[in-house]
Amino acid sequence: MAEAVESIHRRRNNYEFNNSLIERLRQSQHNLKLIWFDPNIKSKEDMKTKKEELRVINEHVNIFSDLDECVKFIKSIKNETIFLITSGIQAPEILSQVLDLSQVDSIFIFCMLKDRHEYLLTKYNKIVGIYTEFDDLCKTIEDEFDFFNKRIETFSSFEKGEQSTKDLSKESSTFLWYQIFNYIIARLPRNQQAKEQMIQLCKDYYCRNRKEMKNIEEFEQTYRSEYAIYWYSKKTFLYKIVNKVLRTESIELIHTFRVFICDLSENLQRQHEKIFLSKEKILHLYRGVALDIKEFNRLKQSQGKLISTNGYLSTSRDELQARKYANKSSKRNDIVRVLFHIEINIEKIDKNIIFADITELSNNPTEVEVLFDINVCFEIKSFEEDKSFQIINMKLSNEGPKIAKDFLESTRKEIEGTSDSIIVGRLLCDLGEYDESQKYFQQLLDKTNNEDRPWIEFNIGRALDFKG
Repeated sequence: MAEAVESIHRRRNNYEFNNSLIERLRQSQHNLKLIWFDPNIKSKEDMKTKKEELRVINEHVNIFSDLDECVKFIKSIKNETIFLITSGIQAPEILSQVLDLSQVDSIFIFCMLKDRHEYLLTKYNKIVGIYTEFDDLCKTIEDEFDFFNKRIETFSSFEKGEQSTKDLSKESSTFLWYQIFNYIIARLPRNQQAKEQMIQLCKDYYCRNRKEMKNIEEFEQTYRSEYAIYWYSKKTFLYKIVNKVLRTESIELIHTFRVFICDLSENLQRQHEKIFLSKEKILHLYRGVALDIKEFNRLKQSQGKLISTNGYLSTSRDELQARKYANKSSKRNDIVRVLFHIEINIEKIDKNIIFADITELSNNPTEVEVLFDINVCFEIKSFEEDKSFQIINMKLSNEGPKIAKDFLESTRKEIEGTSDSIIVGRLLCDLGEYDESQKYFQQLLDKTNNEDRPWIEFNIGRALDFKG
């Protein structure tokens, strides 16, 4: 009886913990919500059918037939991004109230008579297009969803010469956080239970998405660690949720996905060795994207600095394919079409800078993809303008691991005699990541030895003290 009660209590705690993580994912500033306003939706059954089809694209869908309720809901959203679908007749009325809201990113008009509403395209710059067929609408939203994920691709930069955690800018702190990422995740425990927790969270997150639930079931039944690259390249639930998790910088979320993230990075490391065994000396890689104009301007200000992406970075050996991808991008007029050109002198690159040609393991071998590990950094060399493109020329840098090592060594001197695990968590706290430092140390309690336990408990208290 006691064991049964304990099992129920454990399941309830896991359920509540997963719910808190899902809520954090949904409230991420890079989370996307689809909202559909149409006072003339024909029936509840019609609404249910269309809602299910839209959930195949994005799991967060809300449909409104009342204007005031819809506007109120849109205004209540602070951290998420909105794709809004509205009928042509009602468009002027709702757009006059929500168009200038920063959370409203893209607008889609769904109507019976396209010609009658063409004037809206010139009046409202956030309108992507006007559609009379639901399938066409869904296809465009799916494309825009993909472009959105590329467009919000964020970079953090590091000002060379910064040497103290007390003097780091917020952006440099973020850069350093990703540089020590591998140190963090390597010290978190991995086992079958960890894999099961990850799968359950994915099921809970995508529970209303039929397509992704099928993918999750297939993953659960067939996944092995050597398949990590293949699953990431499928661009299904794992690709989407792992990148979302990495952008949150949440230790709890990263801890939940540590099995797959570690598998992927280890697979990249194995493939990475093949590049050094090849006869290539100079590698030219390309990535075509549509960046938010603010992000592009921020990159322009980072010329000469070190930058890294907040996650894995996908590139192609095929320049033409990269250009085509950028050209396919959104009809929005507030984005910049960018072609990243990365030059790598293989003989001069440290072997610990991990990137790999994943063509032979990819679900999409025609992309001739080279994938960079999480903490790889670059230096922006120059900007060029080429017809409708902005070309950003970058070179791969050896500096990232050196910077991380210097800051870790500096922290080590402050607390001599402690293990690397303690030093990493301490540095997180010094970077101002008090919540994440506390959670990191709490995770270590599950696997620690007696020697480290006093230090872990002390640093949990230290993080709590800084939080106030």
